[in-house]
Amino acid sequence: MTVRQATHAGSWYSGDPKTLQSQIQALILAAQKSGNVAANKTVNGARVLVGPHAGYTYSGERLGEAFNAWDTSTVKRVFLLGPSHHVYFKDKALLSPFDFYETPLGDIPVDKETINDLLKKKFKKKHGQPVFKLMSEEIDEDEHSFEMHAPFIYHQGKNSKHGVPKIIPILISGMDLELSNELVDALYPYIQDEENHFIISSDFCHWGSRFGYTKVLANRDATLDSLETDIHSLRYSLGSQDIPVYQSIEMLDRMALQIASKGSASEWREYIRVSGNTICGQKPIAVMLQLLEQYGLKEGGDVFKWIGYSQSNHAKSPKDSSVSYAAGYVKL
Repeated sequence: MTVRQATHAGSWYSGDPKTLQSQIQALILAAQKSGNVAANKTVNGARVLVGPHAGYTYSGERLGEAFNAWDTSTVKRVFLLGPSHHVYFKDKALLSPFDFYETPLGDIPVDKETINDLLKKKFKKKHGQPVFKLMSEEIDEDEHSFEMHAPFIYHQGKNSKHGVPKIIPILISGMDLELSNELVDALYPYIQDEENHFIISSDFCHWGSRFGYTKVLANRDATLDSLETDIHSLRYSLGSQDIPVYQSIEMLDRMALQIASKGSASEWREYIRVSGNTICGQKPIAVMLQLLEQYGLKEGGDVFKWIGYSQSNHAKSPKDSSVSYAAGYVKL
């Protein structure tokens, strides 16, 4: 049996089981007692989550909100969709080669049977080219987008009637519309079963010169239709910038959240094209929006519901850097 080591334990989050358990319990309790009506309770039917993957010092509050909302009453397996941070690949999605994911709280089984079924999926227009391949063990252990969710999955999922749910980590990098369509077709049979849940691992805007993204809004009333003329790059510190940088970042992120709430995959792609917003999980989110459309959630029907939002830092000039975090869910 192969076990993916918890490579970020002891640095991005505690590697001590008791300390980690206490931290997760405190983050869940904070969501329940926050006074935020959207955050304080489990939501019946919430089997799609979105949450960040930074160190818990930065993103723990949002992860607590997302996993507090999670309805684990039926969960048997979790499809984890996340972006690749260290390697680029295209024309495929990558699946975990391991049998288990280690967490300080206990190991999570990888659903090898489902992974083997997904490995059989072929492109319709590419002469039998596989849609999925296995990633190397090195790629899996370097990647943090799944690992940061794993302790919360274990903690919250262990009391499900099925016990700790099995996971299917799906890593996405370069993706065109054809690959997105194939991923949706592959996952569509699973979303129809209430025992199958989906978690999107994504931070939101990565802003600042170090990220190569310094776009700001010139208009507080900007919309998707006006965005092309209302956005520009802030190449140096401008005292005349009417909208503080950190507020502009939030406005850009809020526009993304609103579009995801509407449930339109095409509007989401258009927003990413025009804004260039460096949402690292933008492609997994696009896949999920398209999957939800096929599932039958109506566009404009408040598809994604958002619980909380925060930034790692209040950026004021391009030399500053900031990463945004959001927590949300979809009720099916």
